Amino acid sequence: MAIRDGLRVGQMGVTLIVKDVDAAADFYRDVLGAEEIRRNASPLPVDPPGPHAHWAELRLGDVHLVVARENPRWREAPRPDWPRSPLSAGASAVGLTLYVEDVDATFARALAAGATPQTRDGAPEDTYWGDRVVGFHDPFGHVWRIQTCREEVDYEELPARYEAAWQAHRAARAN
Repeated sequence: MAIRDGLRVGQMGVTLIVKDVDAAADFYRDVLGAEEIRRNASPLPVDPPGPHAHWAELRLGDVHLVVARENPRWREAPRPDWPRSPLSAGASAVGLTLYVEDVDATFARALAAGATPQTRDGAPEDTYWGDRVVGFHDPFGHVWRIQTCREEVDYEELPARYEAAWQAHRAARAN
């Protein structure tokens, strides 16, 4: 991006399409700790009318995150080349993973801000590969997995740790 403080060579950029840029940018800032770079209101008439942001740029770790407003005209004349928000499309085609300092606290903030758990029990779990993990759908339909490192595990240990976790899971289901 040629705009100052935009993408740099080799940096990953992700654009999330949403219906409400302001609400999404606030969620990613307040819940996930994204740093807001700028917001831009559209100079063109928007639907619904008002001072709504057209896009927002954030920095989330090393990722340049752009939150962009779904083109509202897709309802009138849908085109397959117009990206849609997961809420409009009825599904999300990508999952986003973010390492955080405290998965439990971040998940609690996400739920308080309108996220829904991805799993039935809706609780973070300790995994055989050493992370504490939980997934959720943000209020805008995007799927997130947040995780915190509990312990570092050597790659060679994974098969035995997986087998032990699988056996524990099977035993719990049998009871």
